[in-house]
Amino acid sequence: MNRGLVVTLILVTSILQVGFAQDTQSRQNSANITGAELLRMLRSSSSGGVNQASALIGEVYAPKLNNGIIPDDETLYGLGRILMTYMIDHPASQSRSVEELVLEVLKNAPAQTEELKAFWKNAYQAAKTYFSKPSPDNAEKFYKALPDKRLPSLDFKGLVRLGDLIYGSYDNFSILEKNMEEGEPSAVDVGFRLINIADGAFAEDLTDALGKILPRHPRLFLQKLLAHQGKTEPTVFYLLNDLLCPTAWGEIQEDEEEAEYKELIKTRLKICIKALESVGDPELKEIRDKCLSILKKRDWS
Repeated sequence: MNRGLVVTLILVTSILQVGFAQDTQSRQNSANITGAELLRMLRSSSSGGVNQASALIGEVYAPKLNNGIIPDDETLYGLGRILMTYMIDHPASQSRSVEELVLEVLKNAPAQTEELKAFWKNAYQAAKTYFSKPSPDNAEKFYKALPDKRLPSLDFKGLVRLGDLIYGSYDNFSILEKNMEEGEPSAVDVGFRLINIADGAFAEDLTDALGKILPRHPRLFLQKLLAHQGKTEPTVFYLLNDLLCPTAWGEIQEDEEEAEYKELIKTRLKICIKALESVGDPELKEIRDKCLSILKKRDWS
């Protein structure tokens, strides 16, 4: 046999073996990786984590529920959001495998309707108006145009487009962040409601921005936290630890010297606790005490 042909056959065989091994490993991953691990990937601020989650979802969804067709990126993104919301609302499900979750949760997931497409279009226009003319009135219109819960749908093109407008151009997000930090109530409402559409780096920066309100405007922070506790899915209390976390203020990096890092953290904790204790409104006492309890349990010694 021709020597060159032999070498070629060996190479082809090796490639096929590697491909088969990778495919087998991929199938094992979806069966072995738990929902909790998938949730961490989906909430990751890195594109690598989100892409890995999408691949795991797609490898089950395509052959089992979509006639072998791999969905486009936006659909995979939507599938991930549906799973993320489900796991947050049903914590016990996080111990199950990715394969089990995909088959259970996504089997009957609804496609996007014309009504939902119109909803996203209206929200996009309200956001565009706000960022071109950021006023309390336009912030209120923007707030009312946003979803008061995470909307289950496989087609998330409208949501992706809206997210790009808000966060894709950081100039726009900075406008909202500035108004929230200045204590503009309608802008803070927008910030809380954006929890329903934000994820990854967008969600992290949004949580940071909301957390910065606390030391500057503690009464407003508590009022809005209380007002949105039942109007945000996942509930605002799921994010409360992050909202109250002083490491999110942008001045502390996790690679700081450990002693300096801990000292800065303790300083931030004292500032937040003092701010919360300054609020004496009877109707805010319960939510204030809940926040104080969380902060005082932190051990940074």
